[in-house]
Amino acid sequence: MDFLEPRKQKKVITPGPIESKEGIPYDYIVVIDAGSKGSRVYVYNWLNPVHILQNDIDLNDIADNRELKLVRRFFINSIGGRDNDEDSDSENEDNEENHNTDKEKEKGKEKDKEKSKEKGKDRDKGKYKDKDNKTGKGGDQDKEKDKPKEPENENTRRLPLVGAKKKWNKKIKPGISSFNSSPQKIGNHHLKHLLQLASIVVPKSQHSRTPIFLHSTGGMRLLPPIEQQQILDNICKYITHNSDFFIPECSTHVNVIDGDVEGLYGWLSINYLIGALDNPQNHQHGKNHTTYGLLDMGGASTQVVFQPNFTEIEEHDKNLFKVKLVELPTPISGEQKKEQTGKNEDSIGSFNTPSDLNFDIYSDSFLGFGMYQAHNRYLSFLTEKYTEEHELNKPAYYGRSHTPVPDPCLPKGYTTTSVINDDSVHFTGESDFNKCLTSIFPVLHNSTHNAGSGKDENCKEFKDSDESSSCLLNDLIPAFDFDVNHFVGVSGYWDAITNLLSYEDKSARNLARSSDKKPGGKDAADTYDYKVIYNATSKLCSQSFSRLIELNNVRPEKNQMAEEELSDLCFKSSWILNFLHLGLGFPRFGIDKHATENSRFKSLELVERLGGSSFSWTLGRAILYANDEYVQAFNNFTADTIGLSEEDRITSKTNIPRSGFYHSASSSVFHFGAEQSGIFPRPQFNPPVKDAKYTIFDYETDYQPEYKESKWDIEPHRWYGSLVFISLIGFILWLLMGRSGRAALIDKTKNKLNSIFNLVKGRTGNSSYFRLNNDAGNEGDLELADFELNESSHNLHGTSAEEADNQFKIDSDED
Repeated sequence: MDFLEPRKQKKVITPGPIESKEGIPYDYIVVIDAGSKGSRVYVYNWLNPVHILQNDIDLNDIADNRELKLVRRFFINSIGGRDNDEDSDSENEDNEENHNTDKEKEKGKEKDKEKSKEKGKDRDKGKYKDKDNKTGKGGDQDKEKDKPKEPENENTRRLPLVGAKKKWNKKIKPGISSFNSSPQKIGNHHLKHLLQLASIVVPKSQHSRTPIFLHSTGGMRLLPPIEQQQILDNICKYITHNSDFFIPECSTHVNVIDGDVEGLYGWLSINYLIGALDNPQNHQHGKNHTTYGLLDMGGASTQVVFQPNFTEIEEHDKNLFKVKLVELPTPISGEQKKEQTGKNEDSIGSFNTPSDLNFDIYSDSFLGFGMYQAHNRYLSFLTEKYTEEHELNKPAYYGRSHTPVPDPCLPKGYTTTSVINDDSVHFTGESDFNKCLTSIFPVLHNSTHNAGSGKDENCKEFKDSDESSSCLLNDLIPAFDFDVNHFVGVSGYWDAITNLLSYEDKSARNLARSSDKKPGGKDAADTYDYKVIYNATSKLCSQSFSRLIELNNVRPEKNQMAEEELSDLCFKSSWILNFLHLGLGFPRFGIDKHATENSRFKSLELVERLGGSSFSWTLGRAILYANDEYVQAFNNFTADTIGLSEEDRITSKTNIPRSGFYHSASSSVFHFGAEQSGIFPRPQFNPPVKDAKYTIFDYETDYQPEYKESKWDIEPHRWYGSLVFISLIGFILWLLMGRSGRAALIDKTKNKLNSIFNLVKGRTGNSSYFRLNNDAGNEGDLELADFELNESSHNLHGTSAEEADNQFKIDSDED
């Protein structure tokens, strides 16, 4: 029996709330991630700090708010499983409120009860640690560790509650670097489609006080500085003239950020969503270490960001980022108020003075080691090796038709063409896993990261030995301490592994069940398991292309891959194995010496969605902005409380240093989280005025949920100029011809057009027929059967007109 599929409901984007259900105003921020393949706009919000301080509000008392709870929970999408975030943001959700419905609250209570029942099983996950350790910075565990206590308040927060809904982001293609030849087009053909979503989500009354940032990564870094600046100037010009968002200074709001800064934002995002920043006592990894490292593999580069152990921090202190955050101000309890006598330096008014949160972070961007760049370099090595082995002349080989280069990472039976050194080269598949791993190795071994470090002896190929390899590491990079350095892999890692495991004959979930589970009941599917990935990659890379097609056709149509994606699966997963274990030296559990069987953590967890939405470094940018605004609001609150004048506010010793970061190599350059020094902060919140009139821009009235810019609109059309030039030359010649010449040309043109028209008209069968009147006065038509043409074989040339006329006579039977 056939079943009708439910009609997909149209996605409706409604404005975000102006205030929470408690009546606290929201502050918004818009951040655009301008990557190499496309741009995505994100909108975030948080509760207004001025209102909180003025009304003595404790954020922990309202932590059940749905929007705020959304970013607290950390969900790992188990490979082949379902995302646990069932209430993250449904299609029919009313976005005007940021809190749970009664039904959703009941679900939350049931989940909390289930957590309480399972807390004994989950203690090794770090979710239910002993709360006696109030420092949040680690320490030795006491003898009570075998009797885990449930946290007194799971919603305890140290940082502002930054939220976003599922539909508060939008991506369009291509990347802004594609406009390098026509930067003036980037507004109407790119930016306006991003501003559409932002202008809908952010309430119109709040546009003028909502900062907007565009930070470019990927492709823009590869453009010359002049082309970069032209694009950035046109972006800033368009936003300032075609929107009413807050952008007080272009260079800090619209720019190209370095890869290590992008990685730093990503590190903040991942640790914020996991909860390591708010509740470090729940994430004790040992040696006073509570944070997670980030591995973010993009197309052009890979970000590696982590907090080293104390020994490595001291040794590499001049090559680290210093991140400074500040805890939220908490209201003074009733008992504290009774005990207060006189002035208390640890409190201002009814709030305790916030404490600092400082982190030493190493962030590096391995340019050229993203998935696509690594593949291009791999193909270049293959081609070079093939020409050398067959003693072929390279220029001649590239310049003519040639036999395909064998590619062991491609499936057998598949042939493709790639551009190598500006020439097309054909590749044919071999389906050879071991040879694939060996062929990828030169990409790591010839890296510039370890050039001159004297560490070539640590760069080894895959073998059955128990020694690890670290081709990409050098003396400037702090050493990993895998006893405490726990990493989370996103982007390319997740895509490659999940696509790989989805082609197993068993489901990925069954595959995970067949492997060992971690202590505490955590499925291995939640972590990167070397044995599982290695065996699955070996099996996949041995399949022919026809077999992959068969496996692909079995899957639901919506999950099927294109042929090009199928052919890339083997390389992607093999590259992950090489990069992690030969490049970074990640332990191969069960093989390497230091990867013991008793290890509670297998180095790397793979995630796709955190807090109900896809991971993005832009959240880290929003966290810094929000945290810095809370600090400034508290400083102003302090000045008002103790009655400081406007002049004394700036130099007051009561001011808490603002949030931000700097690199230890340039400690004088401090990057504030919010607006930089000397730039006015966002305007204060004012309730919207009823029936107020606002400027409406054209893109705000026609929202397009999905949009992809065509290449035709991006590329500069030089034929426009050519047409204008030709038209100008034609007009000059027209004037030079004079009146008589122009008249003759017009007559000649008309005659030519008439002859062409008559010719075409005759061919289409629309000719006119005229009746002939004969001498007999008959009214009938002339019948061809009564007449015949006498053909003459004589040559007509040189005859008189009369003789020529006599050559053709119409003889009638009537004569």
